[in-house]
Amino acid sequence: MNNADLMTLERQEQIVGLVNELGRLTVTELSQRFGVSETTIRRDLAALTARSLIRRTHGGAVRLRPVATSETPILQRQHEHVEDKERIGTAAARLVQNGETLLIVSGSTGVAFARCLEAHSNLTVITDSLLIANELLNQGQHRVIILGGTIDPDEQAVRSSLARAMLKDFRVDKVFIGTRAASINGGLSAETPEEAEFFKACIDCGQNVILITDSSKFHVSALVRLASLEDIHTIVTDSGIDGEIAEQIRELGVYLILV
Repeated sequence: MNNADLMTLERQEQIVGLVNELGRLTVTELSQRFGVSETTIRRDLAALTARSLIRRTHGGAVRLRPVATSETPILQRQHEHVEDKERIGTAAARLVQNGETLLIVSGSTGVAFARCLEAHSNLTVITDSLLIANELLNQGQHRVIILGGTIDPDEQAVRSSLARAMLKDFRVDKVFIGTRAASINGGLSAETPEEAEFFKACIDCGQNVILITDSSKFHVSALVRLASLEDIHTIVTDSGIDGEIAEQIRELGVYLILV
């Protein structure tokens, strides 16, 4: 991704945030705010509309639906959808065999999943999450490898170019990954280009990629697409997912586990 692409994505991320905050903005207002031509803004709005992040109107754009533009701290998210995450973690743990090598990506559902690995033995687990690493170390029977780099205090995890570079050297049996947002057409999406690049690197590590997420993530969008649903082999989510979405996931050939 070159600098021009990053600048475009950053501007589009800010446009989504502004439209959702203010409800409505015109092309002229956005052009003046960002110091680019109205033609450039129209291209931005067309791209964001195609990804169902905003709705175009004559001369501007309006808020479409809730958009995942900022992540709440993980210590807070751990208290949301608790029972759903516990069931998802239990079901996901059934997909793990003793002795396997796993990559578990930071997230509140990932922490719940890690707690469910206590009955397993001799796992090698790579993670970016301090919380997941601590949970597995306390279990006492697994080898834990934590990625290096700068720690994000809100996420209690390592998110950096160094972590992405380390991931290039790993190959694992299964990747367990959460998501900011998911949809049939938009696939998995992230809040920032940097976050999307990290998640892409995680997905590339695994022979088997398993999405563990509560059903609420299928009702929001985030700015940066990181993968299509076809890139995921298995989705484990709660039964609150919309029935039509569940059927469309199965039609894509993705194995869906509802709990």
